[in-house]
Amino acid sequence: MKGNFARYKIIPYVVILSIVAPICTIFFFKILSVKSDYKVGFTEYGPLTDTILQFMCGSNSFLYVSSLDVSHPEILNALISLQKNGIDVRVLTEKPVTNINSKIDISKGLHHVKFMVNDNGVVFGSANFSKSGLESGLNDMIFFSVQYVERFKEFFLKAWDYGTIVKVKDFQVSPVDKTEEFVLKTIQNAKKRVWICAYAFTDSNLLASLKYKESTGVDVRLVTDKWFLSSPLLKYKPHNSVIVSSRMLHHKFIIVDSLLITGSTNYTESGFHRNVEMMWSTKNKYILKRYETVFLELYNEKAHGRW
Repeated sequence: MKGNFARYKIIPYVVILSIVAPICTIFFFKILSVKSDYKVGFTEYGPLTDTILQFMCGSNSFLYVSSLDVSHPEILNALISLQKNGIDVRVLTEKPVTNINSKIDISKGLHHVKFMVNDNGVVFGSANFSKSGLESGLNDMIFFSVQYVERFKEFFLKAWDYGTIVKVKDFQVSPVDKTEEFVLKTIQNAKKRVWICAYAFTDSNLLASLKYKESTGVDVRLVTDKWFLSSPLLKYKPHNSVIVSSRMLHHKFIIVDSLLITGSTNYTESGFHRNVEMMWSTKNKYILKRYETVFLELYNEKAHGRW
């Protein structure tokens, strides 16, 4: 990955919309589940835009952003305003971002990992910082406390300075970790259930593991986006499969027994082996319950077509 980031020229900004100060007075707890060091947000319960803006307002000296797409107008305006006010703002992305200190990833794989890190915490999950990611699509974001800052800051700066992707403590990082092996081993050890909620699902090894566990009586369920209709795996889908057609289902999480795996990684060959991705696993009961609730709401929603 070394040397695969190109600097995008900063264009002088003429008129900056002053939005940061008023945004900092707003916080929509109704879309967040809050517990100790974690907050969890789901777009199923409302847009995450204002929550992200509130997080950005907590930047005291720096704000580093990693995402496939950073295009939401309010997010861009906030980044520009923070930069103008002396905050060290940097963006690593797959697509050019003007008026902001940014670099684009020109490697063969996608720069697909989605997070923000500042002095006080980390935002991490499935959502791009775009209209689709924060509002119209179905996404999840986890807000980590300050104890996670240094590891994400180090990851970002290694990529920014050297184009190098490094490991992150307690996270699975593609392409440097064996993420496919981790997921497959977790599924193979399932005793009671494997629930998958995923946008892109084309990994044949993963499907084979699901079909085997299904044959042994494990509760295997799949909730996926209409994008899956074009997948070569469609005809081999698990028996309990549901397609979401009303909105883009962009989640990427798996619940295996009492373990949750979530993050930016699509369950594809590229997601596991070529893209810059990250996933996190936890047995935190509070976090697990929030994801279980969202999964079951999607799985049981009558408005969604069932195969």
